[in-house]
Amino acid sequence: SQQLETYLGIDMTDPSDDYTLLVQSTSAANAFCWRRRQEAGYTGDSLSTSPGGDITLGVLMYAAALWRTRGSIQDTFATFDGMGSAGTQAMTPVIKQLLGINRPQVA
Repeated sequence: SQQLETYLGIDMTDPSDDYTLLVQSTSAANAFCWRRRQEAGYTGDSLSTSPGGDITLGVLMYAAALWRTRGSIQDTFATFDGMGSAGTQAMTPVIKQLLGINRPQVA
């Protein structure tokens, strides 16, 4: 959660609704990204240790996307702009690349 707070560039107090969502986003991102890497064939990953900085950044980016979607519908960020906003996918190609998913693992 502390790494996500730093990544987002915010300082939250505990307890607060935003902090609770931050903890939930961190937990969900860790579990989801680990599971997706398992499905892609990376069976040596541990839930308690990141395999590398690229994986850590991918998980942080995904957790930040989850946190930023609060108060919005579907997978877009909330906006109050009269012009609207373009759709944003939480699992961007950059995150997939960092996690090494959607490509076969080579032994």
